[in-house]
Amino acid sequence: MSKHNSLSDTKIMPAITPQDPKPAETSPRTGDTKLFSVASERQIQPQQRRPQSARTSSAPQRQRLQPPPASPPPHAMIRRASYQEKLPEQDKSMPYRRSPQSVRGREFDDEPPIRQEPPRKKKKKRRKHRKSCAGRIIKTVVTTAVVLFLLYSGISVLAIRKIQHEETGQRALTAGLAEQDAAVRNILLIGTDSRDGERGRADTMIVLSFSKHNQTVTMTSLLRDSYVSIPNHGTDKLNAAYAYGGPTLLMDTIVNNYGISIDEYICVNFKAFVHIADALGGVKVTVSDREAAEINVILESEVNRIMGDEPTDDFLPSGGTFVLNGKQALSYARIRHVGNSDYERTERQRTVLDIMLNKMKHLSPTAVPGILHNALPELSTNIEPTDMYLLSLQLPFDLIVYDMQKLRLPQDGTFTDATSPDGQMVLAVDFDRNHQIYLDAVTNPVQPAPESEVQP
Repeated sequence: MSKHNSLSDTKIMPAITPQDPKPAETSPRTGDTKLFSVASERQIQPQQRRPQSARTSSAPQRQRLQPPPASPPPHAMIRRASYQEKLPEQDKSMPYRRSPQSVRGREFDDEPPIRQEPPRKKKKKRRKHRKSCAGRIIKTVVTTAVVLFLLYSGISVLAIRKIQHEETGQRALTAGLAEQDAAVRNILLIGTDSRDGERGRADTMIVLSFSKHNQTVTMTSLLRDSYVSIPNHGTDKLNAAYAYGGPTLLMDTIVNNYGISIDEYICVNFKAFVHIADALGGVKVTVSDREAAEINVILESEVNRIMGDEPTDDFLPSGGTFVLNGKQALSYARIRHVGNSDYERTERQRTVLDIMLNKMKHLSPTAVPGILHNALPELSTNIEPTDMYLLSLQLPFDLIVYDMQKLRLPQDGTFTDATSPDGQMVLAVDFDRNHQIYLDAVTNPVQPAPESEVQP
């Protein structure tokens, strides 16, 4: 007997299933076809009993009635004789099956390669989800900030257009008196008693100093009875400089005498002050009986007339704590004959201005129309529109971040009461000492105020 396996020389025919009628018709073995047909009938009608003669058939017949073994799966092929010649000598007599992973024949070309998907990483999905949420939040915040910035910018530009812009006149400065400091920006706030188009005198003079040295906004009140040298006008009270030459001459006078460098101003008349105070919701202060009576006198004598109201409008019944409206707050800031004359008068002015600046930190949108339409047209300034816009962006942050402090010049002990050649009661001031006091206030750390002076 040959060493070669008999199966290696035999070609296996494909198995024909009993349900396939087509191979049964084309098969040359008619006997097998009949037998397969009978077997098929047995599978289709298992409950029918066959005759006894069929059950007692011979062994070969029973063997032929049995269906052939199922054909092997397509991937479990047996090597044919044609392949034996290509195998090594020791493997020619060893027919074996090849796994579909090691052998890729033509019959496997149509099958797609098996790919195992990597396991899903839930952590990455969570990170992506978190990143997407954070991105949405950042996008929303940025969009809201841009919209608010554009809205605020639009309102600022509209407001700046309503303010009267005036050109700065020719300056008359004494060289070397005032040193420029890039870290301190000084703006002179002028409150005037002008009426019916007349210039009048400067009723209030406050220097707003925005200092980067000590992160402060300093309100420095200048006493109007200070006896000063006015360029080209001799000597007179400080508030007379405004009557002689307007804001430019007043700035020059302050620079030449106090040594405070000032190049910008904002001029506020009575009407503008009243409209701003009303738009901010009034000023809450405590007044004495004498102050309440003086407020009523000022209302009747000038303020109600300037505003076009009845002489006795908005009178206070007595002293107490009130939320003063614009006219009452203006009258309160102008009280001069109660207390220590101009010293307490400037203190009231700083108190009112401090309250108004604090209210501007939390400006309500409802206050904007009143300020735009009523107050701003009454203001005048020499600040260029571009600088005014930048100031409008800087001012809210400075009011929130910077500390507020108050100062009065001249300080006690740095002046004496005197009489001018024309008989006026004036203040003879030591300007060098007051200049140093001002420099200390805008450069040194802020000293905490006594409890009695702390505003509630």
